[in-house]
Amino acid sequence: MPVINRELWDARPVSNYNGTQLLEADPSVNYERAVKEFAQEMISNGRTVFAFTSKGSPVYLLLREVPDLRLFVLSESSYPKPSSDSLEVMVPRGDFGVLLNVIDETVSRNPGQAKAIIFDNVSSLILDAGFQESYKFLREVNEILSHGNIVSIFLVLSKAHDDKLMNLVKNLYSGHLTYDASGLHFVKKT
Repeated sequence: MPVINRELWDARPVSNYNGTQLLEADPSVNYERAVKEFAQEMISNGRTVFAFTSKGSPVYLLLREVPDLRLFVLSESSYPKPSSDSLEVMVPRGDFGVLLNVIDETVSRNPGQAKAIIFDNVSSLILDAGFQESYKFLREVNEILSHGNIVSIFLVLSKAHDDKLMNLVKNLYSGHLTYDASGLHFVKKT
């Protein structure tokens, strides 16, 4: 089982994580552990952490265990609503307008508070909604996240898309990380 390369992960203190990061993960390894460690590190450094994920996702299953993390669960429902757990809110997977409003409200609330956003899974988004709509949505999300003290990682599965599409997606983000059997690697730093 792969272990996160702590030297690489710790090589950039939280204060050096700026803007949006694309985390390209090999789905055959336990990349969700790296996401959980990122969330825990952000929380331990005083950031409020929000994750957008789907029930049943490996990322969801591990992030549910992280105290004080707020989950936005992508579902087929058409409007945001709290689930039985007050730290979880159901949001529509396919309504990008509602998702943009939820993200904007999330990062706008408590403007002085440092925040971190985890978005799981860009590959599913592209496969479900198509590349053009997804690209437009991700570009708008990046604009929203550019205001304030916000660090974010967006997960995409390696080899799920052709090189041309992946290059377009990579260009949306200020940083690019990969996670494979040898651990976490910084490809493009901010």
